[in-house]
Parts: sequence; C-alpha cells; structure tokens
Amino acid sequence: MGSALTALLLAITLVGASPARAEPLPEIDPTVTATVWAHAPTTAEYRPSWGYTATNTDGGVLVRRTGTGAYTVVLEDAPARGGVAHVVAYGGGPVHCTIAGWYRSLVAPDLLIQVRCFAATGAPVDSRFVATFTNRRQIHQGRLAWFVTDQAAPTGLRTLPAGYGYDSTGGEIRYERLETGRYQFRMNPNPEPPGTAYFPLTHVTALGTTAVNCQISWPDHWQVRCANAAGTPVDARFAVTYGTRVDLLGHSAGPRFASGTLYGEDVRDGVISGDAYNSTLGDYGGARRTLLGTGRYQMTFRNTGASYGTAFVNAHAPHFDSQPIRGHCVLASWGRSGADTVVEVNCYAWRGVPANLNARISYTTWPYA
Repeated sequence: MGSALTALLLAITLVGASPARAEPLPEIDPTVTATVWAHAPTTAEYRPSWGYTATNTDGGVLVRRTGTGAYTVVLEDAPARGGVAHVVAYGGGPVHCTIAGWYRSLVAPDLLIQVRCFAATGAPVDSRFVATFTNRRQIHQGRLAWFVTDQAAPTGLRTLPAGYGYDSTGGEIRYERLETGRYQFRMNPNPEPPGTAYFPLTHVTALGTTAVNCQISWPDHWQVRCANAAGTPVDARFAVTYGTRVDLLGHSAGPRFASGTLYGEDVRDGVISGDAYNSTLGDYGGARRTLLGTGRYQMTFRNTGASYGTAFVNAHAPHFDSQPIRGHCVLASWGRSGADTVVEVNCYAWRGVPANLNARISYTTWPYA
C-alpha cells in the first residue's frame, strides 16, 4: 500500500506540473434567451419542435407536465442566474397562466421554469402556452428594462435587490404598493427618441401558484394591477419587461419585431384603434388592426413575415387608473401572411365571458431573420 500511495501522489504531482490544456471555463451567468411554444398540454414529457421554440444556447428544451395545469420548462445548458420569465396561455380559450418560479438545476447546467395554468373559475387546467426568458444586459439601441418584484406587499418605496432587475439606462428600479393589488414602479425616464416617436413594449406576468392575473396600466403609467380569477384585487409578485425599440427577448437588432396596443375599450362602430412600433420602419406605426368579434382582435404587423417567430399578448388596464382591471387576453394564433405577420388574440372578462379589453401585443421573428 505504501508504494501504491507513493505512486499515486507522484502521478498527481506530475499532472499538476504538466502544461494545462486550454479548456474554457463555463460562464458564471451567460446570456440566455429562449422562447417556448408548449403545444402538448397532457403529455407527461416532450421536446417541443424547433421553430416556434428556440434558445441561444447549445442545449435543447424539455417540457414536463407535473400535474393538472402544472409544467416545468427545462432550458438545457442555460445556467442563467438573473433574468425574467413570462408566460401566456395559447389556444384562444379563457385560460390564464402564471410563472411559479425559475431556478438553476442542482444536478445539471439547466434553467427550470415552472408554469401554472388556470381555467376561468380559477381551478388548475391543462393548457398550451407560450413562455419566454431573457437575462440580456446589452442592447444596441432604444431602451431595455426587466425586473422581478421580491415582495407582494412592500412597505413604502422599495429598491429592488441586486440581481432582480436590469435597466439599460442605469439607475435603480423601485416599486411601491399603492393599495391592494395596485403598484407603481419607478425607473429613469425614457431617452428622447431620434426623430419620430415610437410606442413602448410592456409585458407583465403574475408570479405564484394561484390564479392571479397582473397587467400594466394605460398605456405607460408604470403601474401594475393584479386580480384573482373573480376580478378581486389581490397582492402578488410579478415580472415586468419594458422596452423601446426592442423585442420581448431584448433584441434591438437582428430579428424583425413589432409591438402595439389595441384599445378595445374604445371600440366604435366595429372599428378598433391602437398604436404600434415596427422595427422594419424604425418608427411609430406599421400595424393594421381588425375587430373580429367581441373580444376577438387581429393585428397585422407589416414586413415582419417569417417561417417562425414568437407572439405574446397581455391585457392592459382601462384608461383611468381608478377603474378596475376587467379581465385577461390569450393568444389565439399567429402566422405569416405574405410579407406580414398576423396575430390573433381573444380577450375575456373575469369568469370567461368575451369582452372588449385593451390588449398589448408583441411579435419577433427571432431566431429567424
């Protein structure tokens, strides 16, 4: 045993003394962007087909069903630490989804995102959904901010702890609870746009395991409102992505993207108004709006047509901050129409009745040009 131990120690010494191979160390917090179209709500485990699902990493994507309306999205080889996740129900029915949490796996360099989906009654229900994630911290133009609140009922004006948010303009991100289920967040003002005005992108997702929906107020008041499935205001944590001249994943160049708002509460004579920004034009506009029926809208983004891509929608609150939020919106479909992209959404009042609500829609062609 003595001679064997001596030989082992010698071998260790020799290995330590030999020139090291140039093996790159893994990044502590690599930039990760991902979008997932989870299309098989009752399947125990599957890999969504690429195209409508994509990541910027070398790993794949796995979706696991862990119970009725409960799913875990696994982004393989994506060991991100910070970042923001969003989710929206897909398919057109009165379902809404929340993000229960996300964290790095303890056994693999993966990121796990937990999703919960609920019927109009508030009961868990299996559903298709679209989920996104980004921790991007560098852009080429415009403004990108994302953050995650760490308390549902903060006392006074709270500054987010390190790692809970990012703002490309610098400065702190703070938020406060104004009353039950109503919050104000504060950041640096937007930089002056170069030339023509543009409309901002904002999306909000409730965090938790109960049937709560959160949405932004009109249209850029930097207020968030949260309510349960019956429409009663409730305190909740939430995630926000806010940007100008960027897409939902934080891209400011490369993919074609657009975002816009449909003002459903102002429908008159079958006409719905709205605002939009389109990266192919570089300024305000670039969208066509169509009212398909009560709570059923279509937005056509010009010159953004691609084989694949990702759409997203949130309801947003009525014009006056004193008015209660009235419901939620879901993705019904999206797809290419010649050189354009057509996104259809359905909006519902609480308990699942179709209703003309304000809706904020985004689309990006990433990872395809």
